[in-house]
Amino acid sequence: MLRRALLVLCMALGSVAACNRDVPVPAASDPDGKDLVQGAVVAATESSGGIRLYKIVHVDDYPEPAGPEYHMIAYNPKVPTFQDAANLWKHKRSEVTVAIDHIFVRLVSFGKRDHRVLFVEPVTDEERAPYLKAKR
Repeated sequence: MLRRALLVLCMALGSVAACNRDVPVPAASDPDGKDLVQGAVVAATESSGGIRLYKIVHVDDYPEPAGPEYHMIAYNPKVPTFQDAANLWKHKRSEVTVAIDHIFVRLVSFGKRDHRVLFVEPVTDEERAPYLKAKR
């Protein structure tokens, strides 16, 4: 009953998103990159400022010294904080658009950036398609 009343109140105020709670954000990323797996939704700092969302659609695991290579989708918009990135993905997904449909980076480059794995979810055929096209 209370939950329904809260939902009605949120709708009356015109902002259901404002009533959503913050999504938990890890305090740090795994320094060895073990959390960078297929399906990971990653928020990472950009050299130009802000935090951008990425989703890993495939991981090539090469032996050292090369190490892993990540095939990702980069999203807009950039946001100011990791918390904003997590909330955007979870509560306002319709506002997230594809900035680059396929990029690849190596752990030695990406691991230096301040980043957080926010979620791990299945990779859809639509998300995987640009990677498969580039692979051919």
